Amino acid sequence: MRQTISSVNFATGRDSVDFVHGWLNYQIEHHLWPDLSMLSYQKAQPLVASICKKYRVPYAKESVFRRLVKTVDIAVGNTSMRRFPSAYHQKEDMA
Repeated sequence: MRQTISSVNFATGRDSVDFVHGWLNYQIEHHLWPDLSMLSYQKAQPLVASICKKYRVPYAKESVFRRLVKTVDIAVGNTSMRRFPSAYHQKEDMA
Protein backbone atom coordinates (compact mmCIF):
# COMPACT_ATOMS: atom_id res chain seq x y z
CA MET A 1 0.00 0.00 0.00
CA ARG A 2 2.86 2.41 0.74
CA GLN A 3 4.24 2.06 -2.78
CA THR A 4 0.84 2.80 -4.28
CA ILE A 5 -0.08 5.73 -2.07
CA SER A 6 3.32 7.39 -2.16
CA SER A 7 3.65 7.37 -5.95
CA VAL A 8 1.83 8.69 -9.00
CA ASN A 9 1.52 7.68 -12.63
CA PHE A 10 1.54 9.94 -15.65
CA ALA A 11 -0.62 9.23 -18.73
CA THR A 12 -0.42 5.51 -19.49
CA GLY A 13 -1.71 2.84 -21.81
CA ARG A 14 -0.66 3.98 -25.28
CA ASP A 15 2.56 2.74 -26.83
CA SER A 16 3.49 6.16 -28.23
CA VAL A 17 2.96 7.94 -24.88
CA ASP A 18 4.75 5.17 -22.99
CA PHE A 19 7.68 5.29 -25.41
CA VAL A 20 8.06 9.08 -25.08
CA HIS A 21 8.09 8.71 -21.29
CA GLY A 22 10.52 5.79 -21.52
CA TRP A 23 7.95 3.78 -19.54
CA LEU A 24 8.76 5.97 -16.53
CA ASN A 25 5.10 6.96 -16.47
CA TYR A 26 4.31 3.71 -14.61
CA GLN A 27 5.73 4.81 -11.26
CA ILE A 28 3.16 2.97 -9.14
CA GLU A 29 3.78 -0.35 -10.88
CA HIS A 30 7.54 0.26 -10.82
CA HIS A 31 7.48 0.80 -7.04
CA LEU A 32 5.42 -2.38 -6.59
CA TRP A 33 7.70 -4.50 -8.81
CA PRO A 34 11.03 -2.74 -9.48
CA ASP A 35 12.44 -5.65 -11.50
CA LEU A 36 9.46 -6.09 -13.82
CA SER A 37 10.08 -5.37 -17.50
CA MET A 38 8.87 -2.04 -18.86
CA LEU A 39 6.33 -3.68 -21.15
CA SER A 40 4.91 -5.65 -18.23
CA TYR A 41 4.08 -2.39 -16.42
CA GLN A 42 1.66 -1.59 -19.24
CA LYS A 43 -0.06 -4.95 -18.73
CA ALA A 44 -0.15 -4.66 -14.93
CA GLN A 45 -1.49 -1.09 -14.74
CA PRO A 46 -5.21 -1.80 -15.33
CA LEU A 47 -5.12 -4.68 -12.85
CA VAL A 48 -3.41 -2.59 -10.17
CA ALA A 49 -5.85 0.28 -10.72
CA SER A 50 -8.86 -2.05 -10.41
CA ILE A 51 -7.53 -3.65 -7.22
CA CYS A 52 -6.96 -0.20 -5.73
CA LYS A 53 -10.49 0.84 -6.67
CA LYS A 54 -11.95 -2.34 -5.16
CA TYR A 55 -10.19 -1.79 -1.83
CA ARG A 56 -10.48 2.03 -1.89
CA VAL A 57 -6.72 2.58 -2.00
CA PRO A 58 -5.84 5.91 -3.65
CA TYR A 59 -4.36 5.47 -7.13
CA ALA A 60 -3.01 8.80 -8.38
CA LYS A 61 -2.63 9.66 -12.06
CA GLU A 62 -1.63 13.20 -13.08
CA SER A 63 -0.05 14.91 -16.03
CA VAL A 64 3.73 15.11 -16.19
CA PHE A 65 3.45 18.90 -16.29
CA ARG A 66 1.37 19.04 -13.08
CA ARG A 67 3.95 16.80 -11.37
CA LEU A 68 6.77 19.05 -12.58
CA VAL A 69 5.06 22.09 -11.02
CA LYS A 70 4.63 20.17 -7.74
CA THR A 71 8.28 19.08 -7.79
CA VAL A 72 9.51 22.63 -8.35
CA ASP A 73 7.23 23.91 -5.57
CA ILE A 74 8.76 21.37 -3.18
CA ALA A 75 12.32 22.14 -4.35
CA VAL A 76 11.98 25.89 -3.82
CA GLY A 77 10.15 25.52 -0.49
CA ASN A 78 6.68 26.70 -1.54
CA THR A 79 5.15 23.46 -0.27
CA SER A 80 6.23 20.22 1.39
CA MET A 81 5.94 16.61 0.32
CA ARG A 82 2.73 14.75 1.01
CA ARG A 83 2.86 12.58 4.13
CA PHE A 84 1.72 8.96 4.28
CA PRO A 85 -1.83 9.12 5.74
CA SER A 86 -1.86 8.11 9.40
CA ALA A 87 -5.13 6.25 8.81
CA TYR A 88 -3.16 3.68 6.81
CA HIS A 89 -0.47 3.07 9.43
CA GLN A 90 -0.34 -0.44 10.83
CA LYS A 91 0.64 -0.82 14.47
CA GLU A 92 3.26 -3.47 13.59
CA ASP A 93 4.88 -1.01 11.15
CA MET A 94 5.38 1.65 13.80
CA ALA A 95 8.85 1.84 15.33
